[in-house]
Amino acid sequence: MSEAVANSTSILKLVNKTMELPTMPEVLVKLNEVIASEDSSSDDVANVIATDPSVSTNVLRIVNSAYYGLQVRVSSIALAVSIMGFGMTKKVALKAAVFSVFGRHRAEVEHFSPMEFWRHSVMTAVAARVLGTKCARFGSAYAEDLYICGLLHDIGKIILLEKATQGYTQSLAVAAQTARQEIEVENEMFGFNHADVGSVLGVKWFLPEDLTIAIRYHHAPDKDPFHRSLSSLIHLADHVAWSAGMPSTHGTLAPSFQHEVYDQIGLDAKQVEELLPRIRDEFEATSLPWE
Repeated sequence: MSEAVANSTSILKLVNKTMELPTMPEVLVKLNEVIASEDSSSDDVANVIATDPSVSTNVLRIVNSAYYGLQVRVSSIALAVSIMGFGMTKKVALKAAVFSVFGRHRAEVEHFSPMEFWRHSVMTAVAARVLGTKCARFGSAYAEDLYICGLLHDIGKIILLEKATQGYTQSLAVAAQTARQEIEVENEMFGFNHADVGSVLGVKWFLPEDLTIAIRYHHAPDKDPFHRSLSSLIHLADHVAWSAGMPSTHGTLAPSFQHEVYDQIGLDAKQVEELLPRIRDEFEATSLPWE
């Protein structure tokens, strides 16, 4: 067993031993089962989606968006599924489920505003998708995976806030008061950090391996032994969000930035700067969890 795999296994056990992570929503469980069956039709998938109003609404919103450019408005879930395909439908369902489970409005605590957190997460997701489509290493077919990875990169912070409230709020206070990186303080206090927690959720929710690993290494892409290009892209997208005045926490230091990520993804700083207006426009056109 490699050192990286062994370390991942120990983190998985440590996080699971420390806190109970949210289970995958029933609609995703059933959707995975239906899509995995070769005999499933669009109607079968639609019947599962129809049981969850949030997922249904998002599927119809996406299929009727400018992305598909349809001349007639689609109101049938089955037709929407047939247009989008099973793969895209599953990704839309995952995003809706994430917002349903984690996007509820919560009271603010010192250094953490749920609304600011989700603005940061969505901005990172949009930046990852826009930047990724300009990289030969990713391409447009991967765009929604990049969005999901960006959306979930800091999900461990929400989980820590819910499952280890006192310890996490204390770690934020220490990081702010001592001007140290949040992830450094988390490692000292918990033995793991929010990126580790997010990656364990990814394992529990059966996310693709590359997304799960990129979530874990998005603060240290140079240490990613498997998918360095993807973790580098999320690292850069996270930096774009912080630089745009959309931090995930407030009164804390922005994460340290590794300039080597430009080489890893094949974009330079000037190209990224030129894409910022598009990133901002797409972010403004994106629905947020509380809207």
